[in-house]
Amino acid sequence: MVKDSARYASTGGWGYGRFIDGTPADEAQHRTCDGCHQARVKDHDRVFTRYAP
Repeated sequence: MVKDSARYASTGGWGYGRFIDGTPADEAQHRTCDGCHQARVKDHDRVFTRYAP
């Protein structure tokens, strides 16, 4: 995921990436990412995990 509020305004500022066995998934797969993040972790800026130093 990349945070860029100007470039990805329609998805809360997030640009998503999905890789399957090291290969980027197709565009149709990327369009499904935000709905899941929005539904499940909206209160955490759409991030599932936290940084653990």
